[in-house]
Amino acid sequence: MTARRRRPEEAGPLTSAGQRELWLAHQLAPDSTALNLVLAVRVRGELAAAPLARALTGLVVRHELLRSRFVTGADGLPVRELRPVHAFAPDERRVEISGGDDEVDAGLFARAHRAGQEPLDPAAEVFRLIVLRHGEQDAVLVAVAHHLVSDATSQCLVIRDLLDGYQAERTGRPAADRSRPAPWDAYVRAERACAGSARGERAREHWRRVCTGVPPAALPGGRSREAGGGAGGATLRLSLPADTAERLDAVSAAAGVTAFAWLFAAFQGSLYRSGGAPRSLIGLPATTRRTPRDREAVGYYVNTLPVAGEFDDSTSFRSAARAVHGQLAEGMRHLGAPVELPDGAGPLRVIVTLISADRLPIPGLFGEGGEGHGGHEGHGGHEGHKGPAGTERSGLRLSLYDVPQQEGQSELAVEIVRSGSGFTAMFRYETALFDRAAIEGFAGVLLRLVEASLDDPGIRISRVPLAAPDELAFLLSLGEAW
Repeated sequence: MTARRRRPEEAGPLTSAGQRELWLAHQLAPDSTALNLVLAVRVRGELAAAPLARALTGLVVRHELLRSRFVTGADGLPVRELRPVHAFAPDERRVEISGGDDEVDAGLFARAHRAGQEPLDPAAEVFRLIVLRHGEQDAVLVAVAHHLVSDATSQCLVIRDLLDGYQAERTGRPAADRSRPAPWDAYVRAERACAGSARGERAREHWRRVCTGVPPAALPGGRSREAGGGAGGATLRLSLPADTAERLDAVSAAAGVTAFAWLFAAFQGSLYRSGGAPRSLIGLPATTRRTPRDREAVGYYVNTLPVAGEFDDSTSFRSAARAVHGQLAEGMRHLGAPVELPDGAGPLRVIVTLISADRLPIPGLFGEGGEGHGGHEGHGGHEGHKGPAGTERSGLRLSLYDVPQQEGQSELAVEIVRSGSGFTAMFRYETALFDRAAIEGFAGVLLRLVEASLDDPGIRISRVPLAAPDELAFLLSLGEAW
């Protein structure tokens, strides 16, 4: 038997199906920063430059995707190359800000935001660490990675492993004993094996059943893309009322579904009540980290599941949430193979991401109280309220700077984060298609439907009265737009 010839993309480090989709998105808008993933963390305490640089080198050695680069192959697909191991250095920047604590906080936040929006060219670099230094005991770490090599969990892993390595460099003691990250090539080979198997065919058949004849969801009221002008994005941030989490847990448990499934159904219902199609598809990114070694690895471990919604005058919140719960349970069984939308389905234009902050690798970073300034809201906070209290790690005090990012990546991408302080929703939208007022109006509808669903889980979604203008203004006062 003759040996099978290797395909061109197998000649070197491998790329996943998700990476190839992101590569296409990058090629369509190479100067956009919508694919930048940013984690900005304010650090109180001494952060010495030399051991931090050594810790950065150890981080990049541990996670191979951070030292990868991506170039275009002869077939137009991405080719991943590994940069040789060498000493990596952070981008150190001295920041001078005068004024009181609030002015310093606002200034550091603004500079962290700008640093995260500096473009990455995957052919040259996919990751950079920027250190904004304000005094000897005050700095902001800004970890910026291209989506090709990172996801939400990965960004937290980067900061966790960097600071663990920093402590080891400072003290001379070994860093925490953790599992070695799974090799990226092993992940890609498993994905390809699944796609080419009977299991992969069952997955494709499942997605055909879900998607056939169901159009991608869209938020009504937007401009046509031809009339919209240039690319760009913005973010509207809203915090759900403080008692929502507790009420939501009780209502969803009584219905036999998860709290996230209930919120997702309310989101679907909000599109329907806003004039959307009665049947539509929304994308739900789900993690593909299956093993302990996957959970220790930096990479793009994401598969976006299409979730169909079907509404009419008789649909209740309870029935909609149960339909979502069932779809997610079935979809997760087919997650090992890349999701392939059937011909004619079109790209998913509305994406909803659900994140449980307490499951991220740095517990306590998404909390309540602590850092913040009047122009920036922390998770669970209101305008002018203090942001995240943060946590201690490696002898340093950490607090999150939740800077705007990934704006314009989709027509509408909503990230719903559950932390110790409740639920926060980030509405990221294309400014070429939507005005802020349109997103505010939709956000108000969502908040109204969530509250109505908790008051009466069996009520028909079509019967919920939408907020009057004065009520909408009050609801939107719970949030902040950037």
